[in-house]
Amino acid sequence: MENKPFVHMLKTPLAKYAFDVNTNQLIQVSEELYDYLNRSGNHSISGEVKKQLDFLVSQGYLSDKHPKKMKHYQSDFLEFQLNENVAQVTLQVTQQCNFRCSYCPYTTAEFDIQREHTSKTMSYETAKAAVDFFAEHSANQSNVCVGFYGGEPLLEYDLIKAMVEYSEDIFEGKNLSFTVTTNGSLFTPENVKFFSEHNFSVMISLDGPPEVHDRSRKFAATGMGTFSVIAKNIQMIKEEYPAFFEKISFNVVIDPRYSCNELHEMFNKSDLFSDSNIRSTLIDDFFSYEKVITDEVYEIEYNIHEFKAYLSKLGKYPKENVSKMAYNNLLESISRFDMSMQPQKTLLDTMSHSGPCIPGQRRLFIDVDGNFFPCERVSETSDAMKIGDLENGFDFENARKILNVASLTEKQCINCFAIRHCSTCAKYCDNNGELFAELKLSNCRSVRFNAEETFRNYLIFKELKSV
Repeated sequence: MENKPFVHMLKTPLAKYAFDVNTNQLIQVSEELYDYLNRSGNHSISGEVKKQLDFLVSQGYLSDKHPKKMKHYQSDFLEFQLNENVAQVTLQVTQQCNFRCSYCPYTTAEFDIQREHTSKTMSYETAKAAVDFFAEHSANQSNVCVGFYGGEPLLEYDLIKAMVEYSEDIFEGKNLSFTVTTNGSLFTPENVKFFSEHNFSVMISLDGPPEVHDRSRKFAATGMGTFSVIAKNIQMIKEEYPAFFEKISFNVVIDPRYSCNELHEMFNKSDLFSDSNIRSTLIDDFFSYEKVITDEVYEIEYNIHEFKAYLSKLGKYPKENVSKMAYNNLLESISRFDMSMQPQKTLLDTMSHSGPCIPGQRRLFIDVDGNFFPCERVSETSDAMKIGDLENGFDFENARKILNVASLTEKQCINCFAIRHCSTCAKYCDNNGELFAELKLSNCRSVRFNAEETFRNYLIFKELKSV
């Protein structure tokens, strides 16, 4: 072949494969064809391999095409998307919190990378204006959602209640839902009853059993652990509002510097938790100069739990003996992979890698002062992340820069096999107020590694399924 096919080669213990970047498909290949493609194709081949090559080419595989330019396909429609299609607004009703969690990006502001906890709260006027703005910019959405965030949002329950009642008037005729992300310490029979009557879904942060949870999540006033208070509230909701309890999910922040067996065991033994209502994430240390180093014990334990989940999914291991958290993570990863592996005809001349979403369209975040951000995960002190405010509306120029973050590293992106499977958003390119190419590139090795691991795990799972 004159030009090298745009493929990425990988193997499992049972077979060898080519990931065809243009068609977004994994193709099993013979050992000789694997060696040929892996060596750039600049050597002689047998007649049998020539037949295999010709057949794959006839089926639309092994194209050498690469994109020519990095530009997000929604760039020219950004104004329309943000003026008509905003799906959710998240109101930062307060920057206060009654916890001081060791890994929280707001606990300490290191060189202004992120704000600190403050006494600021959102005024009624700002909250009302935010809901009005959302209503004006969601005309094409039949399903709309208003979220509440902090700090700890339940510190401002009266404001939440007022905005729920106001939103129900403003969005009459639409399918309106509400969300709140909370540390779980401030539930009362009154606010739980209100949430249950107004189509709320709730995310509670709970990091495991007391000895694990209390290590990181402490009360600000006393420094004492918070697990017992949260557990008591969860039990109250379960007993008094069982239907509403089904709409509660739990976010587990895992610290990979410690063993994880205790928290897997707790979520398995308690009947409060199911496969579907547990979400786990590793500590996000992006806003911290002190980086988290994964302990070898954690890594071994995690791999064992993951392996058992795979065996259970294959019907080769009892599901009741599998970590609910690991099983849920597996189901989510399979679902995401299936969605990401839709067959394609070819790479476009002008495209973007898969990381960026439309800033503010899916989950517009409005802080206590009325400033706009793409979501709640970015830095609130960064000019690069601000995409407008209530007084002036959207800053389309800044939003477009965030959307087109792939243009920072265009040369590298057009040659990357993971272009359709990249997870890099602008947050990971934010150099304290400036989108920085070198910072973006520092994440690429991890993206490629994760993409290859995902491919390999999927292939092994598929192979074992057929055994």
